Amino acid sequence: MFRKEVRELIWVYLFVSLGGLLLHLRIHPPKESAFNWIAALFAAVNTFMVPFLFNSPVTATWAYLFTWATVVTGTVAMAYFSIVTWKLPVTPQTMIMNSTLPDIIILLAKLPLAHKILRVYWPDGVVTKRRGCAE
Repeated sequence: MFRKEVRELIWVYLFVSLGGLLLHLRIHPPKESAFNWIAALFAAVNTFMVPFLFNSPVTATWAYLFTWATVVTGTVAMAYFSIVTWKLPVTPQTMIMNSTLPDIIILLAKLPLAHKILRVYWPDGVVTKRRGCAE
């Protein structure tokens, strides 16, 4: 299904994405609000489309950029949601257990995975020139 050299990394990315999607659907069901559809849609794309984009060196860079965009957007959105709905005293325990910090940490785990997949294809960095083109 996936290329041998990136198979395990893509499966890990897919499972982390699927876990995030299911967690989000449980916490914010789309049937309760149209606003919840936005994050559910991004999580679904990250789960069902991006792993297949990572399967090819041609589309891996796009998958990497999409991963960065969704991780940054998701982190900002979850932090904002946590701040505007905060009702408890601010202590280390409430910041860890009653905020979106654990969810943000799970989301941030996708960045090193995406980076490692990209480095399998481009160990020296992303190629800026097309192969076979005259200079």
